[in-house]
Amino acid sequence: MKQELLRSPHVMLGAALLVSSLGGLGACQKAEEKAGPGPEPAAAAPGRCVYTSPFTQAEECRDYTGKGWSAETAEADCKAQGKSTFTKAERCTYPTTLGRCVLDGGTDDETSIVFPGGDTTQCTSTQRGCELFGGGKFVPDACEGVVDDPGDPDPAGSVFQWPTEVCVDPKAGEPAGQSGGKVCTFGAISGCTEPGRNFAEYASCEQVLTQRPYWPAPPSDFKTPEGDPRLSDPQWLGELAWVTEQVEACGCVCCHSQKAAPAEGPSNWYIEAGPIWTDSFYPTGLALAAGWVSSDALGAYPPDQNNGFSRDVAGLPTTDPARMVAFFEGELLRRGFEKEDFANETPFGGPLYEQSLYVPSDCDAGQGVDAAGKITWTGGDARYVYVLSADAKNPGVPPNLDLPEGTMWRLDVASNAAPVKSGITYGEVLPNTKQSYPADGSPEKLVPGTKYYLYVWADVGVPITRCLFDSPL
Repeated sequence: MKQELLRSPHVMLGAALLVSSLGGLGACQKAEEKAGPGPEPAAAAPGRCVYTSPFTQAEECRDYTGKGWSAETAEADCKAQGKSTFTKAERCTYPTTLGRCVLDGGTDDETSIVFPGGDTTQCTSTQRGCELFGGGKFVPDACEGVVDDPGDPDPAGSVFQWPTEVCVDPKAGEPAGQSGGKVCTFGAISGCTEPGRNFAEYASCEQVLTQRPYWPAPPSDFKTPEGDPRLSDPQWLGELAWVTEQVEACGCVCCHSQKAAPAEGPSNWYIEAGPIWTDSFYPTGLALAAGWVSSDALGAYPPDQNNGFSRDVAGLPTTDPARMVAFFEGELLRRGFEKEDFANETPFGGPLYEQSLYVPSDCDAGQGVDAAGKITWTGGDARYVYVLSADAKNPGVPPNLDLPEGTMWRLDVASNAAPVKSGITYGEVLPNTKQSYPADGSPEKLVPGTKYYLYVWADVGVPITRCLFDSPL
């Protein structure tokens, strides 16, 4: 059963899943050291690892290019990828490749994930997964000229687009909206429009697609047998129709509907699958929907800001959590699963969940805030800079986890602007940036001798510096 559970991507609800296509490397594995392209592989190589990605079900190959790898350690790493083949003293070689993702560039642990093939429609997703969520550097091959220059402020739309609320008139023939006649919708993965309306008609999926990795992952191969009584049960079919309507009203459709998903197709489960579309879920996806596996790390709006939809009980946003949970519990039970089967399942969120557990240590030299208020960090340029109290929780994703209690100051860089370099001043708002906390006025002064937490993101969910410093101010 475990193997099937591992092949259950809920793509737009799990930021780790595209990273899984990079051989299981999490976004935080070495994120504090900004990955660069690194040198070209030397003539000698400890070996290569060919494996099938558990996420895309496509072949990938890993070269061990860092000086710290030996044939033994490389082979051990390869075995950890699951179904894999290690070949000593050889490199990944294909007639055509999309490119490679260099992780931990320039370090002893450097690896290169090579993506075989020439389907350039996958270039944008591959680059986004490598750089934004994998913390690596994408070096294109067949994708040369297809992906944007990494120096661009917003390569391939990969920079996280902050959710914004849009209020528009209802579509022709639809009733008046609940906000003075308007229909108001947050353009977020966890956002929902009004019940009975379609999210994709009231918000931009382009904005949503920057907020989680997307990949046209395959659906489950589970099929409801012909003659199943559900197919002719009006009451059950009515519940399925209600669940479908709930999903259509929320940001899930941006990846889980053939009509709204990118041209490559929907990701894993999708609402047009038949005869019962929930067959396209893998078991862990059903467990998320039923609330049997936590997905708190993915963030959620309170119902009073989200047209009555909540995600605090069921894993999918809904206006009736008990009804949604009951439906998906029924789907799990008909496949022979019980809640206990998921008791040891890691909560959803991948690197987002792992980041929530991170325990910071003292800053290294060159990190922190000095007596002049200068903030320095390592790992590259930043889009979000936090100074927090030492005991604050780690920042997470919006809308409810990005400003943990204990935030002293946060500076955001506009998504269409270049990120800021180390050396900015505490409390100073630079051009193309915004002080997100405090909302008004100057931040609270730092107390000399007091320990604080410096937390810096290259982008949402991609930390590059996380450490504690003693304020000399």
